[in-house]
Amino acid sequence: MKYLLSVILFTLLSGYLFSQTIPTKRELVRHYGFEQSEISRKNERIVYYTHQKDTTKKTKLVMYLQGSDPSPLFSYSFDKGELKSYCFLKSDFLSLSEEYLFVAIEKVGFEGSIDENNIPNPEIYQEKNSLSNRVFRAAEVIKYLDSIHDFSKIIVYGHSEGAPVAAKLATENDRITHLGFWAGNALPDFFDFTLEVRREYYKGNISAEKSQKQIEAIIDGYVNHISKDSLNTDAKEGYTNLRWWSYSEPPINYLTKVEIPIFVQVATEDVNAPIESSYLIPLEFARLGKSNLTYNVCVGCDHSFSIVKKKGKVENKWNKIFVDFLKWTERDS
Repeated sequence: MKYLLSVILFTLLSGYLFSQTIPTKRELVRHYGFEQSEISRKNERIVYYTHQKDTTKKTKLVMYLQGSDPSPLFSYSFDKGELKSYCFLKSDFLSLSEEYLFVAIEKVGFEGSIDENNIPNPEIYQEKNSLSNRVFRAAEVIKYLDSIHDFSKIIVYGHSEGAPVAAKLATENDRITHLGFWAGNALPDFFDFTLEVRREYYKGNISAEKSQKQIEAIIDGYVNHISKDSLNTDAKEGYTNLRWWSYSEPPINYLTKVEIPIFVQVATEDVNAPIESSYLIPLEFARLGKSNLTYNVCVGCDHSFSIVKKKGKVENKWNKIFVDFLKWTERDS
């Protein structure tokens, strides 16, 4: 679900607090201090949002690559006549000093003003949803912004699905100086699915026989369905074969090709990207004699780096991790 940064009353051009006017995407974006821009590359429209603290020259770029949620970064809703805005970005950009430009890219099909209570499932999103497309879009935005600012430092960090996107991007773009790989999987999604089933077995929630049958079904689906029809963009069962297949190469293959400093952040209670597979990362870097890895574990944290404590109280570690990450980019330069 959306991460609600703020709930606000819009005073649109009419000046009424309870206006029924649907806000434009640009109005939604500007409320959070962002500017909406776009470029066109290879007949593809790429919408992105930038945030900066003032208009002085920017020498450093921070690009955030979000996870797999098929929804817009900014949206709105009406509740009893009250217009609310939503932002699917953490407050990382607020921690940046004047020298930084922060950028995030909208997903294909979600460029317009979208009602939070009526999120669409655009056909074009399913057609374009692949690792290569996300890498292409991010690379073009970096190239364009860098041509204007000539950055001395370009920091890219991705969370969840955004993690392998960032890693793959770093293998292709030599202008990137620092890589953040957050809550990503070292091995393919379908391997993680088998880990999740085994976790349930170890917890005693399912029998050995049932867990094995589920694992066999997962492997069979990948081997006999996805791999044999890998370009299919039918999304009736959720993600398309194209999406699954495009992320099928183990992300650790990208990480080990990267020579710039890498900041890996994982969590022990992550059920979306089980930590078990990520333990391979420091082991493989050591085997290859690579010393550009910083590997951090948030003990007790979930996929969003939150810790659920007694009586449902939640301690969110995300912002601290981002601040530490930013300090790390200053040290590892």
